Amino acid sequence: MNAYYEQAVACVRGYVLPAQRALYEQYQGDFDRIYTEGMGSDTYMGRVLEPGHIYELGYRRCTCPKVLSGEVTDPAHCECTRQSILYILNQLEPETDFQADILGTILRSSEDCRFRITVNRKQP
Repeated sequence: MNAYYEQAVACVRGYVLPAQRALYEQYQGDFDRIYTEGMGSDTYMGRVLEPGHIYELGYRRCTCPKVLSGEVTDPAHCECTRQSILYILNQLEPETDFQADILGTILRSSEDCRFRITVNRKQP
């Protein structure tokens, strides 16, 4: 198991997961709509790279409390966000195979944090 997994789960379980579950239900599990219509705020954005399959999730600013407080400055810590994305997606669709890749993060000298999410739904 990934070293950041438990930390990621603890971070998102209480607020972020319920908010993402509500968004998922609002758009009836349609990730194309979730990552366009549903993902747009002053904090985060989404876009469809390949309909039904590949998406980008971006954070306009870092939202990690440990980074914001100065407790963490190591770019490896961005793995925690990647793990939280995977945890949330797997809670929403346990039967689907998800992949999340770090495209760039603020701790890695990018202007924002961006992740590519690949959705591989199993064929019936």
